[in-house]
Amino acid sequence: MGRQARRTVLRWVLVPVLALGGALAATAPARADVTAAPARTWGVGPATTTSASKGVPRVLAILPVGDRVFVGGTFSSVIDPSGVSYPVKNLAVFSATTGAADLAFAGGTNNTVTSLATDGSGALYVGGTFGTVNGATRKGLAALSTSTGALLQWSPSVVAPGQVDALAYSGGSVYAGGNFTALTDGGTQSAPYAAKVGGVDGAVDSAWAAAPNDRVRALNVAAGGTPRLFLGGDFTSVSGRSSTNKLAAVSLLGGAVDTAFRAGPTNQGSYAPIFDVTSDGTSVYTATAGSGGACAALDIGSGALRWSAHSNGNMQGVRLFGGKLYCAGHYGGTGSFMGQTRNKLAAVDPATGALAAFAPSINSSQGPWALAADAKRLYLGGDFSKVARVAQPHFAMWLDSAATGVPQPPTRVVAAPGNAVVHLSWAVPSSDGGSGLQKYKVYRSTSPGGQNLSRSPLVTLSKTTRTFDDTAVVNGTTYYYVVQATNALGGSAASAEVSARPSGTVQVVPPGPPTSVAATSAPGYNHLQWNPPAADGGAPVTAYQVLRGTTPGGEGATPVAEVGTTAYDDSSDVVVGTTYYYVVRAVNTAGPGSASAEVSATLAPGTPGPPTLTATVVSGPSVQLQWTVPTTGGSPITKYTVLRDGVRVISLTATPSGPTTWTDVRPVSGVHEYQVRAANAYGNGQLSKKVTVTVP
Repeated sequence: MGRQARRTVLRWVLVPVLALGGALAATAPARADVTAAPARTWGVGPATTTSASKGVPRVLAILPVGDRVFVGGTFSSVIDPSGVSYPVKNLAVFSATTGAADLAFAGGTNNTVTSLATDGSGALYVGGTFGTVNGATRKGLAALSTSTGALLQWSPSVVAPGQVDALAYSGGSVYAGGNFTALTDGGTQSAPYAAKVGGVDGAVDSAWAAAPNDRVRALNVAAGGTPRLFLGGDFTSVSGRSSTNKLAAVSLLGGAVDTAFRAGPTNQGSYAPIFDVTSDGTSVYTATAGSGGACAALDIGSGALRWSAHSNGNMQGVRLFGGKLYCAGHYGGTGSFMGQTRNKLAAVDPATGALAAFAPSINSSQGPWALAADAKRLYLGGDFSKVARVAQPHFAMWLDSAATGVPQPPTRVVAAPGNAVVHLSWAVPSSDGGSGLQKYKVYRSTSPGGQNLSRSPLVTLSKTTRTFDDTAVVNGTTYYYVVQATNALGGSAASAEVSARPSGTVQVVPPGPPTSVAATSAPGYNHLQWNPPAADGGAPVTAYQVLRGTTPGGEGATPVAEVGTTAYDDSSDVVVGTTYYYVVRAVNTAGPGSASAEVSATLAPGTPGPPTLTATVVSGPSVQLQWTVPTTGGSPITKYTVLRDGVRVISLTATPSGPTTWTDVRPVSGVHEYQVRAANAYGNGQLSKKVTVTVP
């Protein structure tokens, strides 16, 4: 899919807290500047870095609801600040306070999430391109519990083709926009591109009369005044009314066009597609594409243009926060925004459009795809891995200056006893509090809870050091430890307490279970990846055992593989369409440890792998070739093809066992290169490595 095609598919609108009508009261943000760099928190990413991953992870929707921040897009893991990943499916929840993901949240989809909204009473509405949610059929729309991720009964569907790009909630109804043909509740169908649906029963309101003539990419419930819904997108008219080009205001109740609102051009005198909309009591603000792109402000009553700030790339998001308007898009370089140098994110005065000094760097070609805000934080999502030089994968959180604080405590603290030594290790805090980490401090006691963080620590270490060997110990004594992280604002709370009893004879036990196990299906094989166990049992992990079954909990006692890495591609004796269940065990000198959490993947078909080829010159002179039967790709091998010097010389019909030999009789004298490949119903497989022979 080309770049333009991807841009066409992946448009979205986020519904901020300010746009949720009476269902969720909005708290006016403090008039304060955000920090120069985002807080270091959890982010999102792929489950693997192999071909099993489906492209670059991307956050497309962000919705803050109290302390919970819902994030949707195309991604298959959440990643903590130490780089440890945990599997998710295109939907995740983070704590605004701690920055950590809620790993108990069970919601997930089989394809991209583009939009989010909430009723403020426990329902999370999700829109996108998916066909299933939590394993159940939901076509482009679904509702989940905000607390657990459990699927709710609400089930209107997108009528193909098309997708939901935008969601908003107000007064008991969900409003959806996109490029869909229609939405249906199983009986009644909506008109194309925009629809109103009951927030509880999922019934399509066929009387709602808004009728745009093209795609709706953005929805926003107008702040204050008459109950109106702003629509932004590609359309040139709504309900046949003039002056509804790319931006219109319609009634929340019946969908009638507000003819008093006549939007002006938002990008250098042109009416360009609008990708995001937000509003306050005086203005409606747009993120606009077209000739470069633009942030713009229009009078909320009349639609008259107040100001427009031009950029050299499509504008993707606009949000009000702390007395400023933040404009995110695909722009960058010298003179990229309002003639000044900005890199994909800028701040302006919402009344005048005057540019503010805020200028973080974002390290990807496209960068932002999502922007949101609550009372204390500004959120950004997209393709990036670093923002303002802070490693922050695809999701970033800025705090206003009044909300910064000390870090969260270090996580995953482990104390392992040795002979006259205790080995300590820990992981990075889930958030640095909005101020970069500076030091780690280790505190020790000989009684539980006896550490005193107001006194001098046992040791102070740099922010890049996360291990310490305590050699000032006596064998036979139990020691209790906590670790504290510090930044410029002070020290965190103490970590969870751990203890160890050093001994002259250290007993090695089997390791703990591997962590963050994930399974994905690639053509012809299932890819497994995991992280090492939190505890190695007192001896290094030497191998990992993969156990497989075809029913939940049905893994056999004999491993299908034992590997020395934290990844494995399962292609042995697997059948296309079968769901396989896996657990992984770590092994040290004491033997295999306990099994990991179970994961599963359903094998997708693919072409065969490469055979292993050997060649021998025999009397004649002739060349005798011999090869191994490769992995089948989940479909029986139908033929083998032999190539000499890059040219096919013969194709051989295959049976389950071969053939695995062929003799090239009396080839021309000289140096020749041979290869062989297998084929199945899905096409030619990979070529073997070249084998070179010299024929006399």
